[in-house]
Amino acid sequence: MFDGVHTGHRVLLGRLTRKAKEVDGESVVITFWPHPRMVLKQDADKLRFLTSPEERTKLFGQLGIDHLVLIPFSLELANLTAEEFIQQILIDKLGIHHLMVGYNHRFGKGRQHSYDEYQAFAKKYNFSISMVEAVLTDGMQTSSTDIRNHLLAGQMQEANNILGYQYTVSGRVVGGQQLGRRIGYPTANIEVEEPHKLIPPDGVYAVKVRVEGKDYGGMLNIGYRPTVNHNVDHRSLEVHIFDFNHDIYSEEVELEFIERVRDEQKFANVDELIAQLKKDEATIRGIVAGE
Repeated sequence: MFDGVHTGHRVLLGRLTRKAKEVDGESVVITFWPHPRMVLKQDADKLRFLTSPEERTKLFGQLGIDHLVLIPFSLELANLTAEEFIQQILIDKLGIHHLMVGYNHRFGKGRQHSYDEYQAFAKKYNFSISMVEAVLTDGMQTSSTDIRNHLLAGQMQEANNILGYQYTVSGRVVGGQQLGRRIGYPTANIEVEEPHKLIPPDGVYAVKVRVEGKDYGGMLNIGYRPTVNHNVDHRSLEVHIFDFNHDIYSEEVELEFIERVRDEQKFANVDELIAQLKKDEATIRGIVAGE
Protein backbone atom coordinates (compact mmCIF):
# COMPACT_ATOMS: atom_id res chain seq x y z
CA MET A 1 0.00 0.00 0.00
CA PHE A 2 3.03 2.32 0.42
CA ASP A 3 1.15 4.08 3.22
CA GLY A 4 3.18 7.11 4.24
CA VAL A 5 5.80 6.71 1.48
CA HIS A 6 8.27 6.67 4.38
CA THR A 7 12.07 6.36 4.49
CA GLY A 8 11.96 2.60 3.92
CA HIS A 9 9.73 3.01 0.88
CA ARG A 10 12.00 5.78 -0.38
CA VAL A 11 15.05 3.52 -0.38
CA LEU A 12 13.14 1.01 -2.51
CA LEU A 13 11.82 3.74 -4.83
CA GLY A 14 15.28 5.26 -5.21
CA ARG A 15 16.69 1.91 -6.27
CA LEU A 16 13.77 1.48 -8.64
CA THR A 17 14.43 4.77 -10.44
CA ARG A 18 18.16 3.99 -10.70
CA LYS A 19 17.42 0.51 -12.08
CA ALA A 20 15.05 1.99 -14.66
CA LYS A 21 17.80 4.30 -15.89
CA GLU A 22 20.31 1.43 -16.03
CA VAL A 23 18.09 -0.60 -18.37
CA ASP A 24 16.79 2.44 -20.27
CA GLY A 25 13.29 1.68 -18.99
CA GLU A 26 10.57 3.39 -17.00
CA SER A 27 9.87 3.15 -13.27
CA VAL A 28 6.43 1.85 -12.33
CA VAL A 29 4.90 1.66 -8.85
CA ILE A 30 1.99 -0.75 -8.34
CA THR A 31 -0.41 -0.23 -5.46
CA PHE A 32 -4.06 -0.84 -4.67
CA TRP A 33 -7.23 1.04 -3.77
CA PRO A 34 -9.43 0.53 -1.88
CA HIS A 35 -7.38 -1.00 0.90
CA PRO A 36 -7.67 -4.83 0.83
CA ARG A 37 -9.06 -4.86 4.39
CA MET A 38 -12.00 -2.75 3.20
CA VAL A 39 -12.87 -5.26 0.49
CA LEU A 40 -12.24 -8.31 2.66
CA LYS A 41 -14.11 -6.72 5.59
CA GLN A 42 -11.24 -7.20 8.03
CA ASP A 43 -11.75 -4.51 10.71
CA ALA A 44 -11.91 -1.86 8.01
CA ASP A 45 -13.46 0.64 10.46
CA LYS A 46 -10.18 0.60 12.42
CA LEU A 47 -8.03 1.61 9.45
CA ARG A 48 -6.12 4.87 9.83
CA PHE A 49 -4.06 6.01 6.86
CA LEU A 50 -0.92 8.11 6.91
CA THR A 51 -1.61 9.19 3.33
CA SER A 52 -4.68 9.38 1.12
CA PRO A 53 -4.39 8.11 -2.49
CA GLU A 54 -4.00 11.71 -3.65
CA GLU A 55 -1.22 12.40 -1.13
CA ARG A 56 0.62 9.22 -2.11
CA THR A 57 0.36 10.12 -5.79
CA LYS A 58 1.89 13.53 -5.08
CA LEU A 59 4.75 11.98 -3.08
CA PHE A 60 5.52 9.44 -5.84
CA GLY A 61 5.71 12.30 -8.33
CA GLN A 62 8.14 14.21 -6.12
CA LEU A 63 10.38 11.12 -6.03
CA GLY A 64 10.61 10.91 -9.81
CA ILE A 65 8.45 7.84 -10.43
CA ASP A 66 7.42 7.65 -14.09
CA HIS A 67 4.15 5.74 -13.67
CA LEU A 68 1.77 4.88 -10.86
CA VAL A 69 -0.53 1.92 -11.47
CA LEU A 70 -3.45 2.06 -9.03
CA ILE A 71 -5.18 -1.32 -9.29
CA PRO A 72 -8.80 -1.48 -8.05
CA PHE A 73 -8.71 -4.12 -5.34
CA SER A 74 -11.57 -6.65 -5.61
CA LEU A 75 -12.50 -10.13 -4.40
CA GLU A 76 -11.57 -11.39 -7.87
CA LEU A 77 -8.09 -9.88 -7.56
CA ALA A 78 -7.75 -11.22 -4.02
CA ASN A 79 -8.28 -14.76 -5.35
CA LEU A 80 -5.41 -14.60 -7.87
CA THR A 81 -2.40 -16.71 -6.98
CA ALA A 82 1.02 -15.09 -7.15
CA GLU A 83 1.71 -16.78 -10.47
CA GLU A 84 -1.65 -15.66 -11.90
CA PHE A 85 -0.93 -12.09 -10.76
CA ILE A 86 2.47 -12.21 -12.44
CA GLN A 87 0.98 -13.57 -15.67
CA GLN A 88 -2.15 -11.45 -15.89
CA ILE A 89 -0.93 -8.14 -14.45
CA LEU A 90 2.86 -7.92 -14.47
CA ILE A 91 3.48 -9.68 -17.81
CA ASP A 92 0.33 -9.27 -19.93
CA LYS A 93 -0.64 -5.75 -18.76
CA LEU A 94 2.70 -4.13 -17.85
CA GLY A 95 5.36 -6.13 -19.70
CA ILE A 96 7.83 -5.86 -16.84
CA HIS A 97 11.58 -6.18 -17.33
CA HIS A 98 12.54 -6.24 -13.64
CA LEU A 99 10.53 -6.72 -10.44
CA MET A 100 11.68 -5.11 -7.20
CA VAL A 101 10.01 -6.04 -3.90
CA GLY A 102 10.41 -5.08 -0.26
CA TYR A 103 11.98 -7.58 2.16
CA ASN A 104 8.67 -8.46 3.83
CA HIS A 105 6.33 -8.21 0.85
CA ARG A 106 4.23 -11.17 -0.22
CA PHE A 107 1.55 -11.13 -2.90
CA GLY A 108 -1.04 -13.51 -4.29
CA LYS A 109 -3.89 -15.35 -2.56
CA GLY A 110 -3.00 -16.12 1.04
CA ARG A 111 0.47 -14.57 0.62
CA GLN A 112 1.70 -18.15 0.35
CA HIS A 113 4.89 -17.81 -1.66
CA SER A 114 8.43 -16.97 -0.59
CA TYR A 115 11.03 -14.84 -2.31
CA ASP A 116 12.73 -18.04 -3.56
CA GLU A 117 9.51 -18.96 -5.35
CA TYR A 118 9.26 -15.46 -6.84
CA GLN A 119 12.76 -15.98 -8.21
CA ALA A 120 11.59 -19.23 -9.84
CA PHE A 121 8.64 -17.39 -11.41
CA ALA A 122 11.02 -14.69 -12.68
CA LYS A 123 13.15 -17.32 -14.41
CA LYS A 124 10.07 -19.01 -15.86
CA TYR A 125 8.62 -15.77 -17.28
CA ASN A 126 11.92 -14.21 -18.29
CA PHE A 127 12.25 -11.14 -16.05
CA SER A 128 14.79 -10.30 -13.36
CA ILE A 129 13.97 -9.73 -9.71
CA SER A 130 15.58 -8.16 -6.64
CA MET A 131 14.67 -7.62 -3.01
CA VAL A 132 15.33 -4.51 -0.92
CA GLU A 133 16.37 -5.31 2.65
CA ALA A 134 14.88 -3.67 5.74
CA VAL A 135 15.77 -0.02 6.30
CA LEU A 136 16.69 0.93 9.87
CA THR A 137 15.79 4.21 11.58
CA ASP A 138 17.52 4.66 14.94
CA GLY A 139 18.35 0.96 14.85
CA MET A 140 14.74 -0.14 14.31
CA GLN A 141 13.07 -1.46 11.17
CA THR A 142 11.12 1.30 9.45
CA SER A 143 7.38 0.63 9.39
CA SER A 144 4.09 2.44 8.84
CA THR A 145 2.81 0.86 12.07
CA ASP A 146 5.55 2.51 14.14
CA ILE A 147 4.78 5.86 12.52
CA ARG A 148 1.08 5.51 13.38
CA ASN A 149 1.93 4.62 16.99
CA HIS A 150 4.15 7.71 17.35
CA LEU A 151 1.46 9.95 15.83
CA LEU A 152 -1.25 8.54 18.09
CA ALA A 153 1.03 9.29 21.06
CA GLY A 154 1.56 12.88 19.86
CA GLN A 155 5.25 12.18 19.17
CA MET A 156 5.48 14.25 16.01
CA GLN A 157 9.25 14.52 15.77
CA GLU A 158 9.74 10.76 16.11
CA ALA A 159 7.08 10.11 13.46
CA ASN A 160 8.57 12.70 11.11
CA ASN A 161 12.02 11.14 11.53
CA ILE A 162 10.76 7.80 10.22
CA LEU A 163 8.62 9.39 7.52
CA GLY A 164 11.48 11.47 6.18
CA TYR A 165 9.21 14.53 5.99
CA GLN A 166 6.66 16.30 8.18
CA TYR A 167 3.36 14.51 8.64
CA THR A 168 0.70 16.22 6.57
CA VAL A 169 -3.07 16.55 6.85
CA SER A 170 -4.99 18.15 3.99
CA GLY A 171 -8.49 19.58 4.01
CA ARG A 172 -10.85 22.31 2.96
CA VAL A 173 -11.64 25.49 4.91
CA VAL A 174 -15.26 25.47 6.08
CA GLY A 175 -17.40 27.86 8.10
CA GLY A 176 -16.92 28.12 11.85
CA GLN A 177 -18.28 30.11 14.79
CA GLN A 178 -15.94 33.11 14.17
CA LEU A 179 -15.04 33.24 17.89
CA GLY A 180 -11.32 33.28 17.10
CA ARG A 181 -11.69 36.50 15.15
CA ARG A 182 -13.48 38.18 18.06
CA ILE A 183 -10.67 37.33 20.51
CA GLY A 184 -7.84 38.32 18.18
CA TYR A 185 -6.95 34.84 16.92
CA PRO A 186 -8.89 34.21 13.72
CA THR A 187 -8.79 30.56 12.71
CA ALA A 188 -9.48 28.50 9.62
CA ASN A 189 -11.69 25.50 10.37
CA ILE A 190 -10.31 22.54 8.39
CA GLU A 191 -12.55 19.71 7.22
CA VAL A 192 -10.60 16.54 6.36
CA GLU A 193 -12.34 14.74 3.52
CA GLU A 194 -10.62 11.32 3.85
CA PRO A 195 -12.60 9.54 6.62
CA HIS A 196 -9.77 7.10 7.44
CA LYS A 197 -7.01 9.72 7.65
CA LEU A 198 -5.07 9.49 10.92
CA ILE A 199 -5.58 12.68 12.92
CA PRO A 200 -3.11 13.18 15.80
CA PRO A 201 -4.48 13.40 19.37
CA ASP A 202 -6.18 16.49 20.79
CA GLY A 203 -3.87 19.34 21.67
CA VAL A 204 -2.04 22.40 20.37
CA TYR A 205 0.55 21.98 17.61
CA ALA A 206 3.21 24.00 15.81
CA VAL A 207 2.50 23.59 12.10
CA LYS A 208 3.48 24.83 8.70
CA VAL A 209 0.44 25.87 6.66
CA ARG A 210 0.48 25.68 2.87
CA VAL A 211 -2.30 27.77 1.34
CA GLU A 212 -2.63 29.64 -1.97
CA GLY A 213 0.76 28.26 -3.02
CA LYS A 214 2.69 29.76 -0.08
CA ASP A 215 3.92 28.50 3.32
CA TYR A 216 3.15 30.15 6.64
CA GLY A 217 3.69 29.29 10.27
CA GLY A 218 0.65 28.47 12.34
CA MET A 219 -0.77 27.22 15.62
CA LEU A 220 -3.26 24.39 15.33
CA ASN A 221 -5.82 23.24 17.89
CA ILE A 222 -7.25 19.74 17.57
CA GLY A 223 -10.15 18.88 19.84
CA TYR A 224 -13.43 20.13 21.23
CA ARG A 225 -12.55 23.68 22.39
CA PRO A 226 -13.98 23.02 25.87
CA THR A 227 -13.69 26.63 27.07
CA VAL A 228 -16.10 28.00 24.45
CA ASN A 229 -17.76 25.00 22.84
CA HIS A 230 -20.64 23.08 24.37
CA ASN A 231 -21.08 20.88 21.29
CA VAL A 232 -18.76 18.25 22.77
CA ASP A 233 -19.42 15.63 20.09
CA HIS A 234 -17.71 17.62 17.33
CA ARG A 235 -13.91 17.33 17.09
CA SER A 236 -12.39 20.17 15.09
CA LEU A 237 -9.09 21.21 13.51
CA GLU A 238 -8.67 24.98 13.72
CA VAL A 239 -5.51 26.74 12.64
CA HIS A 240 -4.44 30.31 13.29
CA ILE A 241 -2.11 31.30 10.44
CA PHE A 242 0.62 33.76 11.40
CA ASP A 243 0.81 37.08 9.53
CA PHE A 244 -2.07 36.17 7.23
CA ASN A 245 -5.44 37.88 6.71
CA HIS A 246 -6.86 36.54 3.43
CA ASP A 247 -10.35 35.10 3.06
CA ILE A 248 -9.67 31.44 2.29
CA TYR A 249 -13.15 29.99 2.77
CA SER A 250 -13.50 26.76 0.69
CA GLU A 251 -9.75 26.76 -0.17
CA GLU A 252 -7.61 23.62 0.13
CA VAL A 253 -5.04 23.79 2.93
CA GLU A 254 -2.13 21.51 3.88
CA LEU A 255 -0.96 21.29 7.49
CA GLU A 256 2.56 20.01 8.14
CA PHE A 257 3.00 18.96 11.77
CA ILE A 258 6.22 20.10 13.45
CA GLU A 259 5.68 19.60 17.18
CA ARG A 260 2.95 19.02 19.75
CA VAL A 261 3.11 21.87 22.24
CA ARG A 262 0.53 20.99 24.89
CA ASP A 263 -2.72 19.20 25.70
CA GLU A 264 -6.04 20.84 25.00
CA GLN A 265 -7.23 22.58 28.17
CA LYS A 266 -10.44 24.01 29.57
CA PHE A 267 -9.98 27.51 31.01
CA ALA A 268 -12.16 29.29 33.57
CA ASN A 269 -12.99 32.09 31.14
CA VAL A 270 -12.11 33.58 27.75
CA ASP A 271 -9.51 35.96 29.27
CA GLU A 272 -7.51 32.98 30.57
CA LEU A 273 -7.80 31.37 27.13
CA ILE A 274 -6.46 34.52 25.43
CA ALA A 275 -3.52 34.70 27.86
CA GLN A 276 -2.61 31.06 27.07
CA LEU A 277 -2.96 31.66 23.33
CA LYS A 278 -0.44 34.50 23.57
CA LYS A 279 2.01 32.15 25.31
CA ASP A 280 1.35 29.46 22.68
CA GLU A 281 1.96 31.94 19.88
CA ALA A 282 5.33 33.00 21.31
CA THR A 283 6.38 29.36 21.77
CA ILE A 284 5.22 28.24 18.34
CA ARG A 285 6.69 31.20 16.47
CA GLY A 286 10.03 30.20 17.98
CA ILE A 287 9.58 26.57 16.89
CA VAL A 288 8.58 27.56 13.34
CA ALA A 289 11.48 30.01 13.07
CA GLY A 290 13.87 27.18 13.98
CA GLU A 291 12.71 25.02 11.09
